[in-house]
Amino acid sequence: MTSHPWSLEAEAVELELGHRFVIAREAWEVAHNVFVTVRFGHTTGLGEVSPAGRWDESVGSVISQLESVDLGRLAGPFDLAGVKELLPPGAARSALDIALHDLAAKRAGVSVAELLGLGGRELPPTSVTLSIEAPEVMQERAKAYADHPVLKMKVGFDGDVDAVAVIREVFGGKLRIDANEGWSGEQAIERLAALARFDIELCEQPIPAGDHDALRDVTKASSIPIFADEDVTTSDDVARLAGVVDGVNLKLRKAGGIGATVAAVHTARALGLEVMLGCDLVSGVSGTAEASLASLVDHADIDGPLLLAHDPYPGVTYEKGTMTLPPGPGLGIATEH
Repeated sequence: MTSHPWSLEAEAVELELGHRFVIAREAWEVAHNVFVTVRFGHTTGLGEVSPAGRWDESVGSVISQLESVDLGRLAGPFDLAGVKELLPPGAARSALDIALHDLAAKRAGVSVAELLGLGGRELPPTSVTLSIEAPEVMQERAKAYADHPVLKMKVGFDGDVDAVAVIREVFGGKLRIDANEGWSGEQAIERLAALARFDIELCEQPIPAGDHDALRDVTKASSIPIFADEDVTTSDDVARLAGVVDGVNLKLRKAGGIGATVAAVHTARALGLEVMLGCDLVSGVSGTAEASLASLVDHADIDGPLLLAHDPYPGVTYEKGTMTLPPGPGLGIATEH
């Protein structure tokens, strides 16, 4: 095999969370993430992903995929489209794609946002997530974010309507909810009707993924806009959801990185769907990559770094929901911690 100037290293890292993070179907004490470092000559790029068991991904499977990649198949450090030929959509490709964008932008002497043609554009404010806790605990955490423009609250559990009422006593900004597939179709219609009085901005994935007819029925019955999350990964999924939901929550990890997510955004726009850009429990590496293309979307939920006890790779910064990108080059993140 012909030698080439590429190298790749993948590493499993546990990131401690500031608080236990609970959604309708599972909970985390720590985030189990994969960081990948790619080198081309003397230039280094850094990527990250938090694999999701919901999509049959694990730290081990992602590392195995990454270590099997032959980067020599790329035409060079600016062959960002070539990543589609190396890995299928999903977590491993996302980590590699982020690293390749970081590397390419560094070689070009620009930020990742500038590389995408998005430099200097205004970013939407990000929501900050309240995971499932006792209502009084959720209320106290909501009080801490009273000066933030947007909160996202996890629902999909018994008593969630009452919990939203408690949050609304202390938070007057925009409030989003996310059921994470936690309701049946009938429950979703009932709960959403009960929640309408609380001025909910949108609801993510009210019912289990895979039943578009039931999801369409929920959307039609609800005055609260319905966004798909677990039902959407790539542009192909976005196309299938036209007429089913009001919007889609896209994530780099699901789509397979920055390039695939941008393509999915354009598909959603062409079909008249609103777009949210979401995140996982990640550090500033993935958070900065997400924020770098956030100017393309209507709603941002890029609070992963805020949910960590300590971010080993700080990048994008936050001030009451306002995100500011580091100046670069690349992601603007030091590769040593």
